[in-house]
Amino acid sequence: MIGIDAHTHLHDGGFDDQIIEAGRMLGIDLFLCSNIGDFVAHPSIDEVREMNRALVRELDRLPDHLRGYCYVNPRYGRDTMDDLRRNVEEHGMVGVKLWIATLADDPLTDPILEYAAEHRLIVLTHAWRKTVGGFPYESTAEHVARAARRHPGTRFLMAHLGGQADSAINIIREHLNVAVDTSGTIIGTGEVALAVQRLGTDRVVFGSDLPHVDLSVNVGKVLGAGLNEDAADLVFGGTVAGWLEEVRR
Repeated sequence: MIGIDAHTHLHDGGFDDQIIEAGRMLGIDLFLCSNIGDFVAHPSIDEVREMNRALVRELDRLPDHLRGYCYVNPRYGRDTMDDLRRNVEEHGMVGVKLWIATLADDPLTDPILEYAAEHRLIVLTHAWRKTVGGFPYESTAEHVARAARRHPGTRFLMAHLGGQADSAINIIREHLNVAVDTSGTIIGTGEVALAVQRLGTDRVVFGSDLPHVDLSVNVGKVLGAGLNEDAADLVFGGTVAGWLEEVRR
């Protein structure tokens, strides 16, 4: 079975080849990647296009190891949709990256989420409940749950276990079209085990948030969660591999 990291990013417009070598040693062979550039909350449409073009270049350079999430700023309407269609239908991207330009349940995301449902894309949605230091349009599990309720045919992957795993898991639990990834520096072994216990092995997938977090640490916290072999196989790539087979371009 191929190991898959469902949550990575480019850094300075590129994907570090050393990560691929580290992944080989750790059993992770495929990386699902987005490019959010210099972490500007509200990039212009030209900036978004260029970020996605940079990702396309890396997808072309590393076809055996990378798959792409199209980064979108929902505030640009038709221009956003044109860029999304181009990157999925012409460049083979397999998902959408929603970050902090809008909340996940903002009506501005509706055309994006409808398109994602039609093409069976993975919608990697940032979500993190913070006590201090949150961004104005930083989604939490509540926003993801509302978006999932409105778009039951869309496949959501809520990043970072929502940032506060215990409450976030409960909030999205009833929405079967929402899975979670294990990325996030404060998310540890206990939270991974809790997510599997409450959501099931088919709704928890491995993600690292590379290059911002060490890959081996992220693998280690999943290995330490006490999963049986079948469950670990699903978390480390089996579930996402099935999703990728369903993507329609």
